[in-house]
Amino acid sequence: MIGLRIGGCRLEFHFGFAAAAAFLLLADRSGIGIAGAAAAILHELGHLLCMKWLGVPAVRIKCGIFGLEILEEKRACKGYLADVCIALAGPCANAAAFFLLLPIQWLFPSELVSRLLGVNAVLAAFHLLPVEPLDGGQALYAALCRRLPVSTAERLTSAISFLTLLPLGILGFLVLLRSHYNFTLLLVSGYLMLMMLLKRGRYY
Repeated sequence: MIGLRIGGCRLEFHFGFAAAAAFLLLADRSGIGIAGAAAAILHELGHLLCMKWLGVPAVRIKCGIFGLEILEEKRACKGYLADVCIALAGPCANAAAFFLLLPIQWLFPSELVSRLLGVNAVLAAFHLLPVEPLDGGQALYAALCRRLPVSTAERLTSAISFLTLLPLGILGFLVLLRSHYNFTLLLVSGYLMLMMLLKRGRYY
């Protein structure tokens, strides 16, 4: 692990993150990997800018094999509504990029802009899913906590996450059976289930 300190924030790069990034960039011949990396950086900048705007500083940014995790200063928390805004800021940044790039693609079609449109749309939609480890699940949990006890919000978020992943997993299995090679949706469902298990009970 390599750690850097930028101001009051510690930036950590774990070996798994570096290995996964290197493999993606070396194995990718279509350019999707570069576009995906740009969309991911924009996504995290959306979170960080919203945190800065709300006065909730980040104390640690962890780059691991499962992506980036931003840890905020709990003492600076502005409440559950702020948590909802911070969670949704990442997908909103990707959605904004998509709508800004759309007219450019219409007027000046290019393969690069097309890739950026696709990855930003997918990343925004993916993270808006109401599943615990994703931004949509974090926003759902924070929104429920505004009206319900924390324990009830946790149980409801877990139940909604499972009810979201179950049909996705079944659909992914059916797609694999029909196509004999397309396992993407099944793999994503399994990844999210693994993330739920690894992050169980951890919110923000």
